[in-house]
Amino acid sequence: MPRTRFVWHLFAGWCVLVAAVFVACYWLASLQLARLADDAQIRRMTDAAAGLAARLPARWDTITPESFTAAAGDIARTARVDIDLLAVDGGVLFATEPAAGPGPRGPDRAWPVVGRALLEEARTGRTARASRYDAASGTRLVAVAVPLGPPGDPAAIIRISADTAASDRELSQAQWRMLTGYLLAALAVIAAAYALAKRAARPVRELSQAAMRLAAGAFEARLPAPEAAELSDLAAAIDVLREQLVERGLTIGRQGTQQEAVLGSMIEGVLAIDARQRIVSMNQGAADLLGLDPGKVLRRPLQEVVRNPDLRRFALLAIDCREPVEDDLILRGPRDRTIRLRGTALRDVSGDGGAVIVLNDVTDIQRLENVRRDFVANVSHELKTPIASIKGFVETLLDGAAEDPADSRRFLEIIARQADRLEAIIEDLLALSRIEQSEGAGNLPLERVRIGDVLAAATADCLPRAKDRGVNVETSGDEALVADVNAALLEQAIINLVDNAINYSQPGGTIRVSAAGDPAATDGLAITVQDEGCGIAAEHLPRLFERFYRVDPARSRKLGGTGLGLSIVKHIVQAHGGTVAVESQPGAGSTFTLRLPAPRGASANGK
Repeated sequence: MPRTRFVWHLFAGWCVLVAAVFVACYWLASLQLARLADDAQIRRMTDAAAGLAARLPARWDTITPESFTAAAGDIARTARVDIDLLAVDGGVLFATEPAAGPGPRGPDRAWPVVGRALLEEARTGRTARASRYDAASGTRLVAVAVPLGPPGDPAAIIRISADTAASDRELSQAQWRMLTGYLLAALAVIAAAYALAKRAARPVRELSQAAMRLAAGAFEARLPAPEAAELSDLAAAIDVLREQLVERGLTIGRQGTQQEAVLGSMIEGVLAIDARQRIVSMNQGAADLLGLDPGKVLRRPLQEVVRNPDLRRFALLAIDCREPVEDDLILRGPRDRTIRLRGTALRDVSGDGGAVIVLNDVTDIQRLENVRRDFVANVSHELKTPIASIKGFVETLLDGAAEDPADSRRFLEIIARQADRLEAIIEDLLALSRIEQSEGAGNLPLERVRIGDVLAAATADCLPRAKDRGVNVETSGDEALVADVNAALLEQAIINLVDNAINYSQPGGTIRVSAAGDPAATDGLAITVQDEGCGIAAEHLPRLFERFYRVDPARSRKLGGTGLGLSIVKHIVQAHGGTVAVESQPGAGSTFTLRLPAPRGASANGK
């Protein structure tokens, strides 16, 4: 509905008030003018009767038609009235000629006689008057009766009658002049009212504009200072409101900044949707998990930007349920990820709502949980096998097999091998634990050594086993290459890699151990152990460095491995701040690469 301006409200009200006042004044003034015109007409006719009475003889019975005409003719023509001399009983004694103009004629001239009240009032000695409207001439007729003689006992009655056409014309002219004056005055007053309305509305308009600027965020805009007390109070209230809005805006801004900082620093993704599943808010964590751009997906439906049907179904469930809901889903991609969802419904006073969904990537947690379960199962299995073997052969010996020297020695040799295997597993676990503690505390003792010396010591330790299997071991690298390492641990890592290469290489194969500057890292170095063995399938590579993980469990145990060698290698390299990687193809051999950081204060080549 269109709204009218305040100035027009004031102007319209004042116009109505002015019109009502002027109409009332004009009506009252017109009545007063009409009454004054009647009074003037009656007074003129009464004066004419009094003048005629003074000119007539004292005795009315001595009056002749000639003397009456001589006395009343001039007065009748001058006053434009008709004059009659009546007897006390109302009979007409003498009459003047009819006056010019539309006066009473014929029977109408005697109309006042019909009104007995006029004669009776005149007989009492008072001047009587009467009037009536003449429909034939369209004028009003007036008659005045004045008694002649002593009061209470008049000898005759002078009756003067006339129409009010002339006075009505004068009254009409006076009324038109008055109406013109009133209209001109009304126009002047209306113009003044419009100016006053604009002046009165100006402070209101200025306050309205200031409030609109305030609503638009221009808090520094100054408010006008109206002269009216009410508007001044309103301006003061708006100023207080401005201060409160500024304070609340700062508070909301701080809260928004804090909320953005909190949401932005969260690893978990936070996704807010409304009742129609349109995205209301999304932090960077959720955008990264879902592969979205937060600036492009706001206010868009979830089903339009996310192709995962499980997430859309969970969003509907979160909106409809009063209690928080949880679920897990798989996000497919180059690397499948497991996402744990927790949804909480939102409700507002309007009945609409939505939901807040927290997305937590638990892929690594689940993987670690799987590793833990596998480790517990594997270590239990690895320990149970030698223990069961030892226990079985000991029971066999106790049952009498010890009496046979050949069986006794064979059983004891088996027990010794199983005990050695058990000791190796425990030693590897203890070594792995010590390395992890050093890695976590960051207090691994380091010294600057030549990498060539470490490689030479490691290959020298492995050469006897390599000769037994007919495998060649070659070492190459820059003799000046140095690094800050724990020589014993790094040597152990290289020995583990070379031992694995020996175990899985065919007789006549060659193992190449080399060290050089790492092109992938500035001033870093890379140690590689390359074999020509059976290789490793691609599905085993991601889990190759897990504890007790075996590509070929039967062959690994047959070769005497504990399943912890590569895990020890990984943790030794990580304790040095480096990384380990493997490249392999079935039937083409494997290449293990240890990447170590450059020594502090110098390059890896010692310069």
